[in-house]
Amino acid sequence: MDTSTHTIMGIGLAGLSFLDPAVADHPELLGSLLFCTIVGSNAPDVDYLYKYKGNETYVKKHRGVSHSLYSQGILSFLIASIAAAGTGGSYFLTFLLWTTLAVMLHVLFDVCNIYGTQALLPFSKKWIAINILPIFDPIITFLHIVGILLWIIGFQSGIVFSIVYLIVFTYMVFRYYEHRKVIKELHRQGERDVTYTLLPTFRWNVWGIIANDHEKYRLGKYANKQITWSKVLKKESDKNEIIQASRNHSFIDYLMLHSSFMHAKIIQTEDGYEVHWYDLRYQWKIDEPFIAIIQLDKKLNLINSMVKRGLLTIPERS
Repeated sequence: MDTSTHTIMGIGLAGLSFLDPAVADHPELLGSLLFCTIVGSNAPDVDYLYKYKGNETYVKKHRGVSHSLYSQGILSFLIASIAAAGTGGSYFLTFLLWTTLAVMLHVLFDVCNIYGTQALLPFSKKWIAINILPIFDPIITFLHIVGILLWIIGFQSGIVFSIVYLIVFTYMVFRYYEHRKVIKELHRQGERDVTYTLLPTFRWNVWGIIANDHEKYRLGKYANKQITWSKVLKKESDKNEIIQASRNHSFIDYLMLHSSFMHAKIIQTEDGYEVHWYDLRYQWKIDEPFIAIIQLDKKLNLINSMVKRGLLTIPERS
């Protein structure tokens, strides 16, 4: 999820913490709890610091080790220790409980979108993504805003946010089953030897689609029980020497391992070639698609490489 969602969920968890008798009996702990839950809700994204080493490093490291099981434990312990130090060493276990919950929910919600995380490190290096929520979900944000407003005007925050999170998790389960239903419908109407991947949008009944077969990708949309296809992208042959030369770059090797939906487009320049690599999972502007650009000379030697992020579009044709 995006930073604003993680932050607003941190506030919501602080409100929920008043269900804990240790917090309800000591409302003066609210400031410390807000510190724990807001910082905890954002802590796994400490890997943002890799941005200062460049986009390539950031893309390689983001949502990896910092979202792992052991990092979740370390981050929770450090944040709770700081909060406890501010209260003379008291209430450490209370702070640890709510910080751990905040950190774990951060990772859980990141698993629910298309980028996923390496949440099971060190036991598994697999990237886990279940593709049911967009990076920013307006419904989840709206529910938290309503909860915060009710808290401000005097409603009991523990009860308010227990209802908010019951609705949020019911909504997530609903989207999960909607995802499964659409996949079944695509297989029912589709061809043999085609795999389908859904890309979540703001709306539960609208999904982006990637259809993947041996020769091409088809990109489309499922909306209101209707399937429409918008783009066909032919896969580049493994024998294409320009593509192969660009794949010699270690970053492209990483992307190919990380995503099954990398598409290359060759652009001829005065000095040689540029190979633009797109991850087709990022068709929606809110998800910040990125493009890796490998610059080669006419003899296919590497000149330069870069990663661009932002509101990019994928090519109409190969």
